[in-house]
Amino acid sequence: MNQLVAKRYVKALIASLGEKNIKAAAETLSGVAKAFEDKKFAELMISPEIKKAQKEGLIIELLGKSPDEKLVNFVKTLGIHNRFGLIPDIVTLLQKEIQRRENRYEGVVESQKPLDEKQLKELEASLSRYVDATVALHHVKSDREGIKVMVEDLGIEASFSKERVASDMINHILKAL
Repeated sequence: MNQLVAKRYVKALIASLGEKNIKAAAETLSGVAKAFEDKKFAELMISPEIKKAQKEGLIIELLGKSPDEKLVNFVKTLGIHNRFGLIPDIVTLLQKEIQRRENRYEGVVESQKPLDEKQLKELEASLSRYVDATVALHHVKSDREGIKVMVEDLGIEASFSKERVASDMINHILKAL
């Protein structure tokens, strides 16, 4: 539900800021979203005991010394509708929209052994050609044998494991008999 409401705010924010200012707004708002990672801050923002004006002032203060007037108005709009808790969702959706517009996506490669830089670049290049977009991959260590590649925003997930290959070979041999 929050994602649906946040999408409307992102759409309105992009329309009011224009193409040139979207990145700067995303960076500014991501600083505010990081504040929501603190449990006490998040509770403060949804607390009915704290006045909306105080919450609004705190968030505007987090925007920096001289924030964009449109961002200030955006925060005030969130305050009017008591939607400060949507800021992390709004930032996530805004960053995804920026990636989509730039045709640039980020993904993860999970494996036990770290991939060297050359292998990672080759994997990025072949995946980029496959999806006709720029893909940047980051390695994450995992306990599973094999390798798993995920680019969540494109809906791509591919995995290769010794166990699966062995299982498929056994099944193929059994079917052939």
